[in-house]
Amino acid sequence: MCCCGLFLVSCSDNAEFEKALVPSDASKPVTFTNFTPNEGSMRTRIYIHGSNFGTDPSKIQVTVAGKEAKVIGSDGNIIHAQVRKRSYSGVNYDSPVNVKMLNDKGEVTTDYTFDETFHYTPKWTVGTVFRKVDEKGNATFAEGSFDGKFGEGGNLVCSDWLIFDPKYKEGDDRLLFSSNYDQGLYQLNLTKRDIKRLFPRTQYKSMQTFTFTPDGDTIICSDDNGQASNCTKPNMYYALRSEGFRKIRPYAYGPCTYSTVCMPNGTKFYASWTNAAIYRQEPEGRPIPFADENRTKCFTLAQISQINGAHIRLVMHPAHKYVYIIAPQIRCILRSNYNAQTNMLEYPTVVAGNFSQGGFAEGTGGAARFGQLWCGIFVKNQDYVNNPRGDGDEYDFYVTGKDENDCIWKVTPDGVATLAAGRSNESKDGQTWGYVDGDPLQEARFEQPKGLAYDETDQTWYIYDYNYHALRYMTVE
Repeated sequence: MCCCGLFLVSCSDNAEFEKALVPSDASKPVTFTNFTPNEGSMRTRIYIHGSNFGTDPSKIQVTVAGKEAKVIGSDGNIIHAQVRKRSYSGVNYDSPVNVKMLNDKGEVTTDYTFDETFHYTPKWTVGTVFRKVDEKGNATFAEGSFDGKFGEGGNLVCSDWLIFDPKYKEGDDRLLFSSNYDQGLYQLNLTKRDIKRLFPRTQYKSMQTFTFTPDGDTIICSDDNGQASNCTKPNMYYALRSEGFRKIRPYAYGPCTYSTVCMPNGTKFYASWTNAAIYRQEPEGRPIPFADENRTKCFTLAQISQINGAHIRLVMHPAHKYVYIIAPQIRCILRSNYNAQTNMLEYPTVVAGNFSQGGFAEGTGGAARFGQLWCGIFVKNQDYVNNPRGDGDEYDFYVTGKDENDCIWKVTPDGVATLAAGRSNESKDGQTWGYVDGDPLQEARFEQPKGLAYDETDQTWYIYDYNYHALRYMTVE
């Protein structure tokens, strides 16, 4: 420990590394003793002990779990490096430490991997992608870059629903699509950090949500057209990838629609207001657009509890086994299984929460209490993959808790509801809301989070914080 302490001081002064930089002596063996510490997280300083390392950091490469650790310097017997974020592999976070020595030609002369591993301790954090407001906390829409202050570049006033481009492949720009209740469809390019509006609110009355068809080439927009039961106005519109999703056309005529799910066989199910009904669309081979006069009712939520209607969101499980049902008017998460034989969604059951009793309480099944649930997504849990569940399900459900909750919920397939982020430090000021970044459960706060999406390529959640006009993120650093 004394050696490490002295080395740290010399590093801070850069005295040791201002000497002549020389590579490892090729006429002598390179030896490795150990490294310290053997656990830590991002930016942990790791010291590799041995001999004949040379003093030129450009001739030394260190990786932890295959991710390059920045080499700060070497005095010949101790290499000082810094661990990068997410330097782990697998679910146990035990990461191999490898050192390579290079000659003047850049050739590897020594390649050594320690038998011991570095245990990476991931640190979760909530941060901000962008937030641009004036002195009164107001925001205005603009196309352009995320970067800059209010009045410069791009900005977003609100996001009710978020979906990542389903046709992403490695090397593409990472595109996140966003809808606003009454202001159109947007494309957020997270790679180039800019925003553009694909189409404004023109033909439709009020876009509640949108979804992609299974091939990823068509967006279906659900419209609250104000019609209770007739088929005089469009209740769905569509936009094509081949046209850059910039033009919308009527897809079907029917009662007001709040969300739609598309099955691989082409069937579409949608939710309407009256009695909170779920319908199966019946196109009957007719050309688009068509009047959905022969729609089939799967069930209504009024069959479960006294309710006149609800702004229902249907969220399809990635394996198309079932849908989850959430709505601001109900205080629970419902599950409706898909019956492949009848091609119908079946009568739902409660996964977690209580249909009419709100509040905030973590718990299992009916013991959980939610406020307004707004937007939900399924996220693969690697633990379920490595240790398969009896039902074969591999996904947890994350959902934004808007009014009353101001948080992100995590719900397991067994209905165990726990807080994933937000509501931190309530004991300090008696509040659960606010605009605070940091540890998801110890520091972070939101106020009325709405849109929610998950980027599986880098394990990052994106949350739109409605009250603060901010696109937030949650990830492991």
